[in-house]
Amino acid sequence: MSYLEIKNLEISFPTPKGKYIAVRDINLSIEKGEIISIIGHSGCGKSTIMNAIAGMNTPTGGSVELMGKTIKGPGPDRGIVFQNYSLLPWMSVYQNIYQAVDAVMDCSKKEKQEIVLQNLEMVNLMQHKDKLPGQLSGGMKQRVAIARAFAINPGVLLLDEPFGALDALTKGTMQLELLKLWNLSGRDKTIIMITHDIEEAIFLSDRIVVMNDGPAATIKEIEHVHLARPRNKIEIVKTPEYIELRDRLLHLLTDKFSIEDMGMVYKK
Repeated sequence: MSYLEIKNLEISFPTPKGKYIAVRDINLSIEKGEIISIIGHSGCGKSTIMNAIAGMNTPTGGSVELMGKTIKGPGPDRGIVFQNYSLLPWMSVYQNIYQAVDAVMDCSKKEKQEIVLQNLEMVNLMQHKDKLPGQLSGGMKQRVAIARAFAINPGVLLLDEPFGALDALTKGTMQLELLKLWNLSGRDKTIIMITHDIEEAIFLSDRIVVMNDGPAATIKEIEHVHLARPRNKIEIVKTPEYIELRDRLLHLLTDKFSIEDMGMVYKK
C-alpha cells in the first residue's frame, strides 16, 4: 500500500444544465517523500484533484486515502500553499505562522514559539518576523506561506501554483528554498504541486502527471524524472535525459499551450 492512494476518483458538480464531471477515473499511488507535479491545460481538473487530497472536495466516486484512511475533510496532516499566499494582512510574519501552529499543535506555548522561530530561521526571515505582509516582497510572502505550512509538520504538502506570480529570478530562488526545506525534513514530506512550468516540474519532481483536457478529465500520462539529486538547474538542461523529457512533455501537451502559458522559452 502506498502512502497516498487515489482510487478511481470522480468529482462532479451540479449545474443548471445538469451534472458537470470535472475529473474521472483518476488513479495515482504516491510514496512517502515523493515530489509529484501535475500539469495540464487550464480547466483540466488539476486543482479539483488537489482539493480532493486537501479534503475540500468530496468525491462523487472513488476515494482518496492517506496511510490507508479515507480522507473525509481537511486535516493538519496536509499543509496547503496557494499562489496568493493567503496571509492575514493585520498579523506580523511571526503571528501568521504562530496562529497555524497554535491551531494544530498540542504542546506548550514555549514549544510553539520555538517551532515558529525554527521555521523562520529555515527560510531566512528572522530579521523580518515583526513585519506585516504588506511590507514584504512577493518572494518573502511566499517564504512565509511555505514556512507556515512546514511549521505544522504535515505529512503532505500541497502547492497550488505557488511560484506562478513570481518573476523568474525569484521563482528560481523559491524552488531552491523548497528543496532545502524538503531536504532538512529528511525528505519525508510528500509534495504535490500544480504548475504550468515544464522546467519547474522537471527540476523539482520525481514524477510528472500530465492531465487530459476537461471536462471529465483523466490522467493522460505519468512521466518519471530520471535525474539524480541534487540537481544543478544550469547543468541538467544540457543533458540528453532532460531534453528528451522536455520534448516528450511538450508533445503530450500539444500546441495548445502558448510559450507564455508554459512559463518558459523553448527553441527546437
